[in-house]
Amino acid sequence: MEEKKRQKDLKPIIVMLSYARSGGTLLNRCMGSIPNTLVLSEINTEAICPNSCRTIKEQAKKWYNINLKSKTFLANIKELYKYCNSHNKTLLIRDWTFGSYVPSQYNNFQPTKSLATLKILSKNFPVISFAFVRDPIDVWLSLQDSPRTFYDKNLEFLHELSKSLIENKIKIFKYEDFCKEPIKEMKKICRHTKIKYNKLFLDYNNFTNVTGDIDLPDASRGIKQGKITLLPRRKTFKKFSKYINSETKAKEIKKLLNYN
Repeated sequence: MEEKKRQKDLKPIIVMLSYARSGGTLLNRCMGSIPNTLVLSEINTEAICPNSCRTIKEQAKKWYNINLKSKTFLANIKELYKYCNSHNKTLLIRDWTFGSYVPSQYNNFQPTKSLATLKILSKNFPVISFAFVRDPIDVWLSLQDSPRTFYDKNLEFLHELSKSLIENKIKIFKYEDFCKEPIKEMKKICRHTKIKYNKLFLDYNNFTNVTGDIDLPDASRGIKQGKITLLPRRKTFKKFSKYINSETKAKEIKKLLNYN
């Protein structure tokens, strides 16, 4: 009886799924600005993202001064989860979904094309998951403009991820909605994740325990902007519009993710 009560009182791990160039860094920073959250950024059980602070151990030590002793992915998460529950914090993991879906040197060019991180966490912890998505055309244009991440020329890997989100009935929030009405959308995200809403998320520029765009040599448009507002579609759209509409899976992804 006591064990059941203890399990019930444990906070769930929150898993955020977001593809490259979809606004994940912005939301990562916003949620990390909410009190009593501890955020791991672009962590994946199958591949290590090539950021300045790459592993669970590195992030825990550098960002939160927590020394993890374990050697494996799951054992490190167990340590950190125990810490969070004893300090009344919610552990939020931003999955590096790119590592599970896109062939690269970081996964030996053999991605499983599955929600691998979410699956292993769900087997071992109480988990609440959600996805943060963006119009695939804008994802494609942003990838095209970023040599570091432009591996998905035809959006076939984003298409695979989108199918996985629908098949696994993952709750979806849209980057565009969040940028248009950040307070309204953050309240929705907090209700879904059971995180106590706090308007301090608007001070996200002060939160630097994050990877992603913030690691790029040249700041992205979103980083330069310094506020939550919808970015205009890149001017290169006209140049590539015929290719995007005829050769990529953009239309299928838009349908899957309910973009008109």
